Amino acid sequence: MYLGDLMEKAESGQFLVLSFLLQESQTTVKQAMEETGFSKATLTKYVVLLNDKAQEKDLDLKIRLADEILSLSIGPAVKGREIRSLFLENAIKYQILVYLLYHQQFLAHQLSQELMISEATLGRHLSSLNHILSEFDLSIQNGRLRGPEHQIRYFYFCLFRKIWSGKEWEMHMQKPARKQEIAILEEICGASLSSGQKLDLVLWNHISQQRLRVNACQFQVIEEKMRGYFDNIFYIRLLRKATSFFAGQHLPLGSEDGEMMIFFSFLLSHRILPLHSMEYILGFGGQLADLLTQMIQEMKKKGLLGEYTEDYITYELSQLCGQVYLYKGYILQDKYKYQLDNHHPYLLMEHDFRNTAEEIFNALPAFHQGTDLDKKIIWEWLQLMEYMAENGGQHMKIGLDLTSGFLVFSRMSAILKRYLEYNRFITIEVYNPTRHYDILVTNNPVHKKEQTPIYYLKNDLDLEDLAAIRQLLFS
Repeated sequence: MYLGDLMEKAESGQFLVLSFLLQESQTTVKQAMEETGFSKATLTKYVVLLNDKAQEKDLDLKIRLADEILSLSIGPAVKGREIRSLFLENAIKYQILVYLLYHQQFLAHQLSQELMISEATLGRHLSSLNHILSEFDLSIQNGRLRGPEHQIRYFYFCLFRKIWSGKEWEMHMQKPARKQEIAILEEICGASLSSGQKLDLVLWNHISQQRLRVNACQFQVIEEKMRGYFDNIFYIRLLRKATSFFAGQHLPLGSEDGEMMIFFSFLLSHRILPLHSMEYILGFGGQLADLLTQMIQEMKKKGLLGEYTEDYITYELSQLCGQVYLYKGYILQDKYKYQLDNHHPYLLMEHDFRNTAEEIFNALPAFHQGTDLDKKIIWEWLQLMEYMAENGGQHMKIGLDLTSGFLVFSRMSAILKRYLEYNRFITIEVYNPTRHYDILVTNNPVHKKEQTPIYYLKNDLDLEDLAAIRQLLFS
């Protein structure tokens, strides 16, 4: 599903126009009409509404229309999540989902009054939502969200990760319960978590805290998937800390194993655990280890891996395997995210592994869900291949503060290197708060304000941001 599927018709249209311009920066009215399917009158109306909306919210964003040319101007301090939230805040389907998370159930007449819509309109929105949620094996029935519990939490995680503001994240990071959970996990792992890992952990645990109030959670699916891990030593250590993890929270009778297995599955698949912890877990075998072995064997057949596979490569592949094995569905932030045909991220690279990816994935049925998660996974696999191919290149100088980990950092460095024409006076390094930078590039929603110019990534490290980074760097 696309994030735009949750928006009202007009907002969805505006979001599509803006998403296209984030790709192109400047385009003709004719091209925009062909791409969006809108008439000139509708397109013009949406541009006016977009500009009004940005001005109302004091966002440094403006679309100019002159001589049949559309051009987007967007300030470096504008965050992608601010843009996405702009179009969701009044969306009925989104409000229903938020209500369900914090109230667990609703009565139609009460919710329709709260949302100030008729029951018939609510019914239409629920029908549309059920169509959207089916990708995740979820549905809304009799005022409740139904489906496997790990899928419910995963869905909300995908949703909020794209729109939570820095203020929201910061507020939850300061809660004693969240600090305690981070400390316990770091103790079990014997290592500190990165900023990005902490942010994701806090979001997941916040969602879990809300779902703990539901007494009829369905754990059967995740327990079946994770059957081979109940005796895993890392999981046993985690389970022993259950009372500390859920301190002060109501834990329904008999749900301790289910709750911890859901938490464990999240840790296994979302780049939360440090490398040595994942190695330790996978060393005991299990379904994920089997799928990972199959993936590595297929890659060796194609000559992509030698006899020895680097630890960090194995780690990244394990995360991809974890996602496709444990979860179903994904929320794409816009129409263009993970689109490989015309907007793939390798236009500036020497290598193109798309055909190879198709051959490898065809040999692994788990990687063909028929959902939008397929697009995300193949995109991330291609990123990994590009990193492996480009690893020997020189770096340029830019400060990067990314919440996504080592490989994403390396990929971004390689792309920037090519885009900035191998400028030998530019180097790229991981952000160090003790050092001075000419520019910081970040996707950290709680990055502290400082004197250094900051560019907030709009689209998860894709090409759309490069022109704006270059402009800021050389201005």
